[in-house]
Amino acid sequence: MRVSKAHIAGVGLSGTIKRTTDEAISKCTIAAGTKALLDAGITYSDVDQSIACFLDDLRIERRTFDTFGLQGAPIFEVNNHTGLFSSIQAVASRQSNCTLMIGFDREASRGNHKQIQVVAFVLVSDLFLTSHAYLKDGSICISGSALTSTIFQRSLDLSQGGENQSRTVKTAVASAMRQAQIQQRGIQILEINYSSNWDPRQALLDFDVAPQLSSKPDDAFNGATGLASLCNLVWQLRGWAGGQPSRAQNCLQLILGSQGTASVLILRRSDGKSALAWDEVKNVRDGRERLGYNPAAGEIRDISVEDLEAVRAKVEFTLVDDSVRRLQLPVKGGDRAALARL
Repeated sequence: MRVSKAHIAGVGLSGTIKRTTDEAISKCTIAAGTKALLDAGITYSDVDQSIACFLDDLRIERRTFDTFGLQGAPIFEVNNHTGLFSSIQAVASRQSNCTLMIGFDREASRGNHKQIQVVAFVLVSDLFLTSHAYLKDGSICISGSALTSTIFQRSLDLSQGGENQSRTVKTAVASAMRQAQIQQRGIQILEINYSSNWDPRQALLDFDVAPQLSSKPDDAFNGATGLASLCNLVWQLRGWAGGQPSRAQNCLQLILGSQGTASVLILRRSDGKSALAWDEVKNVRDGRERLGYNPAAGEIRDISVEDLEAVRAKVEFTLVDDSVRRLQLPVKGGDRAALARL
């Protein structure tokens, strides 16, 4: 069976959730999903599969997607740690040409009141990218991906054993790099997110580039699941993050979960170019115009009624109720739907 590469065409971040009520999570889910669809310049009618994630007692409710439209596309509920990998597999296997995945990122600090954000991604196939040519300049190709669970290893005399976290990380890294067909010297950005007590940088000493724990400003949200950091890597490769180094060709993101699972993504621009400098993109009409601001600058704005209406499915597939009114979204004025596509 012919496989496809998965491309990140749109990303969206909600504001931080102060109280994890169902209403707050639902509103942030709609905000993140709307931003990701706006960023990609598509509507929910283009989505043929959605993935809703759960993280411990936090859950993206299936019914939240009803706000975008009811057109028969399946909605899968998966663990937050495997949501993105499941989305990649769906697109790579050509079961889906366009997947909307929405999950959580939780602050990495060990305090009792950890901040939470909802993060959304639009992943598309090679075929979708070809048929929507305007996406190629801003899409990020996932050239390699791997997910490994804990590796247990006994000592040479078989008398004792334990978790070999270094081997877990190295196995995931090797698998992703094999898919991407690159060597360690081909990685220019090495991003690490972990919530365990063991520092995975110990397993990455063979790389020529020093690992960075975050590509965001020091006062930004520092998530443990890596989803918010992935948004920042996408913006960095697009050239939206003005203060970040440009000309990087390949990024490797490692996420080490609290239960010992290791997830690795290798990213590059879908058009094959190196990461652009700010001067090259500051006047380009892209997702920033559809959003109305540059999210890479550290600002997170609320969506408006017009933003949501611009990305909802065709009117015959949307509910006739007051669900949008209950969200109490601000009204921006003007026709935002005209910016849904460039």
